[in-house]
Amino acid sequence: MIMEKKRSSANALTPIGRVLETIIERCRSDSSGGILHLVQVWDKTVGPPISDNARPFAVNGSLLLVHVSSSVWLHQLRFLKTELIEKLNSALPGGAITDIKFKVGRL
Repeated sequence: MIMEKKRSSANALTPIGRVLETIIERCRSDSSGGILHLVQVWDKTVGPPISDNARPFAVNGSLLLVHVSSSVWLHQLRFLKTELIEKLNSALPGGAITDIKFKVGRL
């Protein structure tokens, strides 16, 4: 039995570093940029302890996939999703994020 290589679907998640380059460019200051800047925006926007237990992982269009450290955090962040989207979009010009999905995963 020969297994065929799966084709990339239009709905496949894209690594955050590749997709958010344009958003990062708009948020970039003269002294910083790149993925480090995005992490700093995330950390400032959500603050600890959320930033210690949740990290952006990928983006598909306006959907942000966030890995969380445990199912407890996944459950809690679902309740805060609307507030997180508002805060994140206020820090990232253009209202780029319309939905967030949380998944227990590697931070």
